[in-house]
Amino acid sequence: MQINSNNVDQNTCEIMHANAEIELESFKAMLENYLKMYYKKEFSLDYRIKSVEKMMKKIQLRRKQYGQAYGPHNLPDIIGFRVSVDTEDEVIEISNLIEKGLNPTRKVDHFVTPTDSGFKANLYYFSLNGINIEIQVMTKEMELWTNQTHDEYNYKKYSL
Repeated sequence: MQINSNNVDQNTCEIMHANAEIELESFKAMLENYLKMYYKKEFSLDYRIKSVEKMMKKIQLRRKQYGQAYGPHNLPDIIGFRVSVDTEDEVIEISNLIEKGLNPTRKVDHFVTPTDSGFKANLYYFSLNGINIEIQVMTKEMELWTNQTHDEYNYKKYSL
């Protein structure tokens, strides 16, 4: 009997999505409380859980790039947070707080070196009970730009 890897991936993504719904509130509360305690200026905090459909599309895309070993557990952003502040100096301040107090497993610096598309933010990665979490830190201006270009970029990216 041959196992269909797409069915296994679909089931795994559905389980991960359900687990992310459970983990979201505790991580959100921790992040929000931490930032309010140590960062006394205004910030906005948005969040989302990646849909099962987007997980499956991203896995298909990454398998074309990296091979069949790429699976749901490799997705770095099942839960995504975005912290937005007014100035670039505040991005640096929040980023320093996250680095020193939350101990991310990995940082990607698109703030000093933006992507080719113009995306400019610091990205921090965490894992909580098998759920991968990304925090993006950016200015409110960059958040507006990101929101305006996100759908077009994803359409091009995920059009398989």
